[in-house]
Parts: sequence; C-alpha cells; structure tokens
Amino acid sequence: MSGETKEPTTTTTPKDAHTDGGGEKGELVIKSTPSLASRLNQRADLLRRILSFHKTKNPKHYYDLRSFSKLFHRALPQPPPLWTSFPNSNHTTLQSLLDRLRELWQGGDRSTMPFVIFIGEGEHSGICTLGEERKDYVKVQIPLSIYGAGRGRTTLVGVGLWIQGNKSFPAMGVVEIGDLTIKGGKRHGLTAYRGMDVRMRGVTVENCQCHGVGANGADISCDDLQVVGCGLSGVCASSNATITLSGQGTTIQGNVTDGDSDLYDYGLYTDSSSGKIQLVLPLTKEQISTNNGGGGNWGGDGTIEQVSRIFTFAEKEAARAAAAAR
Repeated sequence: MSGETKEPTTTTTPKDAHTDGGGEKGELVIKSTPSLASRLNQRADLLRRILSFHKTKNPKHYYDLRSFSKLFHRALPQPPPLWTSFPNSNHTTLQSLLDRLRELWQGGDRSTMPFVIFIGEGEHSGICTLGEERKDYVKVQIPLSIYGAGRGRTTLVGVGLWIQGNKSFPAMGVVEIGDLTIKGGKRHGLTAYRGMDVRMRGVTVENCQCHGVGANGADISCDDLQVVGCGLSGVCASSNATITLSGQGTTIQGNVTDGDSDLYDYGLYTDSSSGKIQLVLPLTKEQISTNNGGGGNWGGDGTIEQVSRIFTFAEKEAARAAAAAR
C-alpha cells in the first residue's frame, strides 16, 4: 500500500540544515515514523474511548462491526468463543433451544456449549411448561446471556421469562437479558424466582397480565427498564429480593390496569418486609413511577430507597452472609 509501512522508519537529517548557523556541524537529527501497527493501535484506543460514550452496548452490534475494517477489528470486543442465534434451524421455539443448552450443561462438557443467544429482529414466541398446564413462560435455568436486536426490534410475544436455576453456578449464577421487548405475557413479564440473579439492560415490558418485573429470593439489576400497561404491579420485590433500577430511560408507567386488582398493587411494590427496590441516583420514585392504578405509584411493606451506585451481586451476597451471621 502506497505510503504505509509495517515497520518503523528512521530518517536522518544534518542538524545544520535546520539551524541558522548555530551549533556544531555534522550533528544529526533522528526522526522515527511509527509503524502501521502502532498507528492502528493508537487509533483503536481513540475509537474505544469514543465508543465508551455510545449508548448502545449490544455486543452483537459490535461483533458485526469488527468485520468492516482492521481498525474496528482491533478496537471492538471479541465475540464470545461460542454463541448461537434464534431463529434457529434446529429449534422451532426459543424454549426448545434453551432446553438443548440445558442438556449440554447437565452433560458436563461445557467447553462446546454456547453461553450467548442473539435473538433476531421480529416477533417471537416460545413455551415453557411449569407444572402440567402452564405454558406462559420461556424458562431459563442456566447462566447465559440473551440479547435482542434492540428494544422494539426484537419482541417476545405472549410469554414471559422465568429465571430460576442455581446461585452456585459459575459467575455467581447470573443471567443477562438485553435489548428486547416482552409484550402481552399471560402472566408476569420477567420473574427471577429463588435462583439466579438477573441483569437487564434496555428492556421494555408491556401489557403483561400480571407483574411486569418481579423477584423472589433473587436480585435483579435493571438499566433503562421500561414497564408499561401491565395488569398488576410494574416492579415487585418479594421475599429476600432486591431490584435495582438505574438509567435515565427508566419508566414505570400506567400499570395496575387489571380491574380486579386491589389496592395492594403499585407501580413500585415491595410486598415483603425483606423486599427492596433501589433507585440509583439521580433517579427518584416520583420521577420514574407515574400514572399507576391500584394503590398508587409506590408502596408495600419493604424498602424503597435511593443509592449512590449499583452494588455488585458479590457485594450483595457478602452483605446477606454478614446479616445472617449476626
């Protein structure tokens, strides 16, 4: 390529060629031109800095960009070693794909198992049977990440997500859900029930028949969560559960629409003394929870509080252990 070199180049120039007569004759000025690799690394550092301010953190978008140029390839995160996508030619429903991943997990050889699912644009449905008759949820029972193509571009229709599993799994047993919409679920939109903790980013839950997002015996961390038009409470923290809300895009609006619901449902609801909802500054409950029916925009027997930052799941586990030891 004209004008590009792979190795540093060095040029020497007599010093007296650049002076007005001062200095000794015969001295040399040595100039070094950075190599192509060095210049690419500098540009990649600058690009990473720019992207750190970029709102969208969907890894699929970044992985696709890596193939566009050497600069993007250097600057953007590497894709996970193994990942899969949905729709999938081997699985007609999302639940079928998740069941297959659980089989691989239980088989013991996890080195060949994908831990990331990318869900394409469009509306998708899946089933999960809890007990004998309920087919209202897609059930996630192992730690993995599920990303859509963006809020409003990828939609799970007519079902919710049920997160269970075991906290003792590697990486603290965390499930990550991002960049999708859960719409019209026949029960709760997303439930973390006595198992793995959940991280949510850029998720909308709308028009589900029961709670929008709920936790019981687990923690959920939500960045830019939107819960709109659900039948019962928008966000519900039950026994030994903490739900943390952050991000200026957070809104809990127009929930508790079920005419049969009573005054014990709210926009933000802690239905147990050990339930907690945390709002990361500068969020306030007055700002994010509006126009909800039932008992109003917030209430319950637990704690709704502001915090200065998001506490890691490891910190929360340590706090629980310390409290139990008292």
